[in-house]
Amino acid sequence: MSKLSKVLFLMSGISLVCMSITRYILGQWVPFCWLALGMAVFFTVVAVIKDRAFFKEFLTMKTTKEGMSMGVLILLMLAVLSVVNYLGVRHYATFDFSSSQGNTLADQSVKLIKSLDSELKVYFFYKKGVEGNEENRRSFRELIKKYQDINSNIQLNFVEVNERPDLAKDFGVDKGSGTAFVEYKGRRNLLQKIDEQEFTSSLVKVTREKNKTIYFTIGHGESALDDAKEGLGLNALKVILERNRYAVKLLPLIQEPVVPADADVVVIAGPIQNFLAHEIEALETYLKKGGSLFIALESQNPANLEKLVGKMGIELGNNYIFNIVDTVMGQGVNQGPVMGSVFSPMNEITKSFGSNEVTLFRHPQSLKKVKELPGMAIDELVRTNPKSMSFNSLAMKDDGPVGSFALVDQVTGQWDSDPNNKQFSAIIAGDVDFMTNQMLYQNLNRDLVLNAIAALAKEESLISISPKEAQATQLVLTNTNFGIFLFAFLIPLPLVLLGIGVTLYVRRRNA
Repeated sequence: MSKLSKVLFLMSGISLVCMSITRYILGQWVPFCWLALGMAVFFTVVAVIKDRAFFKEFLTMKTTKEGMSMGVLILLMLAVLSVVNYLGVRHYATFDFSSSQGNTLADQSVKLIKSLDSELKVYFFYKKGVEGNEENRRSFRELIKKYQDINSNIQLNFVEVNERPDLAKDFGVDKGSGTAFVEYKGRRNLLQKIDEQEFTSSLVKVTREKNKTIYFTIGHGESALDDAKEGLGLNALKVILERNRYAVKLLPLIQEPVVPADADVVVIAGPIQNFLAHEIEALETYLKKGGSLFIALESQNPANLEKLVGKMGIELGNNYIFNIVDTVMGQGVNQGPVMGSVFSPMNEITKSFGSNEVTLFRHPQSLKKVKELPGMAIDELVRTNPKSMSFNSLAMKDDGPVGSFALVDQVTGQWDSDPNNKQFSAIIAGDVDFMTNQMLYQNLNRDLVLNAIAALAKEESLISISPKEAQATQLVLTNTNFGIFLFAFLIPLPLVLLGIGVTLYVRRRNA
């Protein structure tokens, strides 16, 4: 190769380096980049033309042909690996072997994400240099990837606040600790934390076209919605309903005995004073029109609603249910929370509950299905296990029958069995404490309440998600198993490896 061609190739390389540095520093393609690229191509072409005889002879050499053949094989191998990698990224399967299924999305998340008929945009705002941002970004990316595996119509955008101040201002972001938003069809929602519960809750909010309205009756000593400090208040329930885009309102039937037309669900939570006749009539009228009613009553305080419940074929037990436990002294009555562990397997509200999971109640009363009236159907959602006992008072002086007792029922059908009435739905619970601040987040209580509200609001697909906690895998070895592990594996393996090493060493020395 001539000296001129070498200089031309050097100038071509310098031009490419200048183009790359300019592009990296400015962060964008500028006209100078085109000039540098053109000069690199020009110098290369001139050098090849100048020494074309040299390159022709070089390409016809045997070693060159063999090298080019090897190069082609390498390129083909790289192409095959690229295609395999591309297919592996686009089409793959994941398996969750964790005992708590912590890496698998809940049914609600799957249903919601599959129902998306438009692009869902997810924004994560951050600032460079802020402590913890990298870890938050990684956790958020892993979470969203689970949803993208089900529906590819999800776009994840990481936005640096200083690089896109216009977008940050549009979303009202003024900090860089990691703020995320979900946007769907123009509706936005802020994520409070990075987990499946929060993200799916945000999906519920942005996919629902209008808010559902939940009315809570007042005027009869019901549990207070705004009481956040007392354990028997319902403020925790109110907060979680509003986070799911339910509009929560109060219903003073005693002042105006008419259920508003926008009421999707009416909740009666633990009244201690009687409902008047005109209030009960208003509730019946609401049910005739196809309304949805949630009644949670304390034992021996039916608040004059026993006749309303009786018209659904259910009789209030007015007793107290306790679980029987086995102790070293024999069987005894557990005076703590009562466990409801038998769930209706076919009902949308409880079919996702596991056989080893429970709901907790405080001094519940039993519900007895007297008969299914024509045009109505009764489904016992939650029952205690067969080792339960009823008592007439908390003093537990009079033993009652032993068995499995229904604690929560659902009734659907037409009120008064009149075919002209619309289909109503009602859920009756023999306790109100399971939905209070103190017990709402215990075991499956939250799921039961939210599932019931969703079913009554005719949103059966929006079931709730239980928090998934990582569980340690325990290895329990008996003395026999430990002996087998010790003498069949732990001791022989090092000896075998040592023997192989000595044998190889001796054979090499004597070779």
